[in-house]
Amino acid sequence: MAATDYSKSLKKDSQEWITLALLEILKTKPLPQITVSEIAKKAGVSRMAFYRHFSGLEDVLFSYYEPKFEKIFDKTLNKISHEQKIIDLTEFFNDLTPDFKRAITGGYETLLFQIFTQQMAHFYDATTTWSDWKDPKRNYWIKFMSAGLFEVWLTWIQTGQKESLEEMTQLIREFHE
Repeated sequence: MAATDYSKSLKKDSQEWITLALLEILKTKPLPQITVSEIAKKAGVSRMAFYRHFSGLEDVLFSYYEPKFEKIFDKTLNKISHEQKIIDLTEFFNDLTPDFKRAITGGYETLLFQIFTQQMAHFYDATTTWSDWKDPKRNYWIKFMSAGLFEVWLTWIQTGQKESLEEMTQLIREFHE
């Protein structure tokens, strides 16, 4: 039993070291220029250990960001009012602004969009009755809403967040009416 607990702990530590190494290197290099060998060396693990835990660099980022996105979407699902859901979404993008900036400069904003879209699908599936919607309509609706919201917020971040959070919240509110 102790050996199992130790191996679980070592696995978790290795995954954290790899994640931290990648996030650290992303401060100075874009994702396409980073290699698994570079991450493994910085994390103090072998390439084999890297591939035991992750299929590639994108998988490391997915494993890091997916729980963050899931947490806010799960929190938002439990909100009764539409207004509070919009406020939660505003806070989500504001709180993760440093991560989105790093994704933009690091060349992996599309990965964050994929995670965002998955969470939007989960959100809509939990809050919408699709009985009169066939699969293509549902899928296109989710893509449409995900892409629009994501691009609005990403543009806000890319252009220096000139509008206040209140102005952005109002804008999203108006778009959603």
